[in-house]
Amino acid sequence: MAIDEPQGPATFEVWIRRTATASALLLAVIAAVVSFRHMHELALMHGEDELAAALIPLAVDGTIVTASMSLLLASRYGSRGGVLPWVTLMISCLASLGANIAVAEPTLIGRVIAGWPSLALIGAYEMLMSQIRQVARPERGPGAKGSR
Repeated sequence: MAIDEPQGPATFEVWIRRTATASALLLAVIAAVVSFRHMHELALMHGEDELAAALIPLAVDGTIVTASMSLLLASRYGSRGGVLPWVTLMISCLASLGANIAVAEPTLIGRVIAGWPSLALIGAYEMLMSQIRQVARPERGPGAKGSR
């Protein structure tokens, strides 16, 4: 016989957090695969060999992950993270979006469709980082240390 867990706002919040995390991870995987294929195709079109064409998308998306993790760590220590992680995050996001749009059919709809995976990947990843920041943030209630 299973032991009933207490029901209430805390249980509902955990369910919401887990569902949001799972859906963001699924979206990130789908978007990463499509975005990888677009960047790989672009690298091949511009003369890169197979190995370089496979590594370039990983370098672009890996820079997004590295910059985001650096900013997450900085925020846990009360810092905004400095200029370097913000600049590399922005440049990498633009490179990813630009590469996806560059291989698109030259119509507005074609460009929106091709750019969507990059935007979805960036958005899903940042939503995950936001959730991690929220969970890691210390409670700021009346009895919490440092509250006014």
